[in-house]
Amino acid sequence: MSWLDEISLEQKEVMEELKRRTMHEMTPKTLEDESLFYRFCKARDFVLEDAEAMLRKHITWRVQFQVDSILTHYKPPEVVDKYTQFHFIGYDKEASVIRYVDYGNADLKGNDCNRSRNYKTVFSV
Repeated sequence: MSWLDEISLEQKEVMEELKRRTMHEMTPKTLEDESLFYRFCKARDFVLEDAEAMLRKHITWRVQFQVDSILTHYKPPEVVDKYTQFHFIGYDKEASVIRYVDYGNADLKGNDCNRSRNYKTVFSV
């Protein structure tokens, strides 16, 4: 039994309306993910206006940090690539990679990189 079978008809209608309202601002790949709309609706107790506001902020954040193209177009600065320590730990229950980033011992001021560059590097690895 999937999560779609467990939600009510009213909740499905809220999800469909959220998808309809935001479909022009989303990438085709994110539109395919039904769980995305479910997660935002559930986080706001299926109150459509609140879920829409939260999803729009999420879309703005994705555009601002170029999340959709980070894996294909981002090249970290050499100093970050060279002096930031990443450790592969394993996989979680959903087969996502778990990494440990050792920022405690990194010289963030000395490597002349701002916070968003460091985040992009972490997300792109």
